[in-house]
Parts: sequence; C-alpha cells; structure tokens
Amino acid sequence: MQIKQLFLFIFLCSFTAKAIPPAPADMVKRYGFSAGLSGVVSFFKADTRHSDPAKARPGMGGIFKMEFYPSTNVHLQFGLEFISQACRFNTYYFAPGYSEHYDRTFGYTHTLRTLELYVPIIARIGLSGPESTARNIFYVLGGYAPKFFLNSKTSVKETATGKDVWGGSTELEYEHQFLGAQTGNVMLAGIGFDHRRGMQEKFISIEIIYRYNLSRFIYRGRMGIENTNELFLKNSCLNVQIGYRFQ
Repeated sequence: MQIKQLFLFIFLCSFTAKAIPPAPADMVKRYGFSAGLSGVVSFFKADTRHSDPAKARPGMGGIFKMEFYPSTNVHLQFGLEFISQACRFNTYYFAPGYSEHYDRTFGYTHTLRTLELYVPIIARIGLSGPESTARNIFYVLGGYAPKFFLNSKTSVKETATGKDVWGGSTELEYEHQFLGAQTGNVMLAGIGFDHRRGMQEKFISIEIIYRYNLSRFIYRGRMGIENTNELFLKNSCLNVQIGYRFQ
C-alpha cells in the first residue's frame, strides 16, 4: 500500500512540475538596440541688451542607440541623435544700406532653425526591481553628450512691414568651444517608462529628457557680410520621446 501511495505522490509531483512554466532566465541578453522619435520643446534666452526675448518654434528629433546591461536594472546607452530646433526674435540687422545704430528699436525679425547632432552617453537605472520578468518598468536616466551644429538657416524680415530682407545659411559658434567652434557640451536628465510586448525582450518606451547646453552660442546672422549681428543665445530643450527596443 505504501509503495502505491509513493508512486501516486511521484506522479502528481511530476504532473505539477510540468504545469508550471519555467521562470525566464535572469536577463540572458547583455545588449539591445532601440530607436525613437521625439517632439522638442525648446527654451532660448537671448541677450536682451541686443534683442527682444527669443520665442521658441516647434522642433523634432530622432535617435538610434545601443544599450548594454551590466545588471538587471542598469543600462548603459550610447547613440546618435538628430534634433532640429528653431526660435524667432527681434533684433538689429547691420548690413550695407541698413541702420548701424544701437538704438534699441530691434526693427528686424530673425527666424533661426538649426540641425544638431548629439552623441549621448547615458546611464539608466530601473526602479521596478529585476527587469527580466517585469511587464512595466519605470526608470530615471542621466548623462552627457557632445553636440555639433550640422546646419543652421535664418530668415530676416522688416518687422514693421513684413518685407523679406534676407534668408539663407548662417554659421553658429559656441562662446566656450569644445573640440571646435561648433561643438558644445550638453548635460541630460530624465525619466522614462517601458512596456514589454508579451514576454519578449522588446519594449515600447516613453521618455521625457531635459538637455542643458553648458555654453551659449553666437548668432552672427547673414554669412558673407561681417558683423550683421552678434547675438549670444542660451539654449536648453525638453524632449518627449517615443521609442522601441527591438532587440
């Protein structure tokens, strides 16, 4: 009788073990790739001795990055990010045939748009425990990125009449240069949320990231004519980014 009971006990244990799915390995992968698109809210601060306050225009961005996982809730991220920002401000326009007096009338409206390249280096720390079994993950992140001006364009109008005065490429330089006149330093901080698709290593993410430029940049207006403007602008921006980790 005892032998029959023993076989019955072993049989039930075997059946129960098969019914319970095996726990997923604790972060088997050590790297991944992700891409994302973002809307950009920009903040520009102009030197008001030479300009009216700058007003931001809509911007956008895109990023591709690689992630390494030193532990289940810590990621190190490296990537390439392109961001377009824009602003509008009233200031002077010094060129042949135009006023060269600093009379604080600020009679010309300048619209500046830039295309920038960032190389972000970011540490991401999860706040939801081990991520290998979590469906939803909240996290904080922070880091650094060198920033390069790839292209910048401006248009100038006479404020009172709306008459087009000039438009074309312009060159921007940093007040405090890093590796070159058009290269600056940016600090990053933000929060994010990941949602896992099933139990795969694929996530949809939403991130809010603040980027602070450590140096002002110099806007000189029209290229080819010296000193049409020399305005210092401080810049930071807030990205609302939707991404997908596909590997």
